[in-house]
Amino acid sequence: MPNDQDEADALFGGGASSPKPPFPAKAAADHRKESRVRANWPARVLLPSDRIVQLNLFDLSESGIGLVSETGIPAHSVLQIALAVPGLDDASRITPVTGTIKTTHMTVKGHYIHCGGQWVQVPAAGRDLINQWVKRLRR
Repeated sequence: MPNDQDEADALFGGGASSPKPPFPAKAAADHRKESRVRANWPARVLLPSDRIVQLNLFDLSESGIGLVSETGIPAHSVLQIALAVPGLDDASRITPVTGTIKTTHMTVKGHYIHCGGQWVQVPAAGRDLINQWVKRLRR
């Protein structure tokens, strides 16, 4: 798992802004075993066509994530993902976490596409960082 700022810049476009979609006031009910927590982190997915799509993570749990984009993300697909996870002690220090998700649904809401994903594979260090954020945001 890359953890240096230059690698984070390479994965996430060196500070290029990702879309800033409007987020729903409350996360919708779903079939997750754990409750969701709100977040607003930049992310990218690699589509089966080898196209990279910028999007935002808007919620997460130990088992999955909620994403929003202006571009359609195929449902029921296994996709590579890269998240820009803020540091626990210094939110300006970004740790890129890469892995794979299986998309569970795609819903159109206005101009934006909401997509749910379940973790398929995330390196242990990345999963640990995500789980620490989940615990912190649940407080």
